[in-house]
Amino acid sequence: MDPQFYPWYRSVQGTELGQGDILDRCPIFLPPTDLAEKPLAEAVFTWQERDIIVISQSCDLVPGREKVTEVLLCVAWSRSELTTGHLATPRGLEDARRGNLPGYHLLAPCDLPGFSRELRVVDFRRVYSLPLAFVLHRAGMAGDRLRLLPPYREHLSQSFARFFMRVGLPVDIPPFR
Repeated sequence: MDPQFYPWYRSVQGTELGQGDILDRCPIFLPPTDLAEKPLAEAVFTWQERDIIVISQSCDLVPGREKVTEVLLCVAWSRSELTTGHLATPRGLEDARRGNLPGYHLLAPCDLPGFSRELRVVDFRRVYSLPLAFVLHRAGMAGDRLRLLPPYREHLSQSFARFFMRVGLPVDIPPFR
């Protein structure tokens, strides 16, 4: 199959937001670990810039018909950022590609002019939300940005659903040997 017939990405701009939109260097706010122990007035939040991908459904983000006030987001790590652990190895990336690591999803490299990006790993184990108005404003300020296209967007959504809906059984069927 010719990959030109099924491109992974296109560039978009403006405040229209959809599932699979990638915002580079978006601030993610992190509450302090002792937030429950101190008065809220003393809380100090830190933030980190991360490349994030929108996980919320596009139909929930339609302007004028928004069904959410917060946007669900996951971090999209660049392959070069993964320097330790199983995902830093070819075997780990292959496990993720095959769907054997349900907490992760791979996104192909991008070679669109001006948007060269290496392979990315979406981390479902760390889910964030930010106010819709903030994310819309951030998207508008970003200029051109990447959007994941079908069927890859739906594949991402399906991977997230598989991770999110896992059920641990109290007593499993023993392995067959």
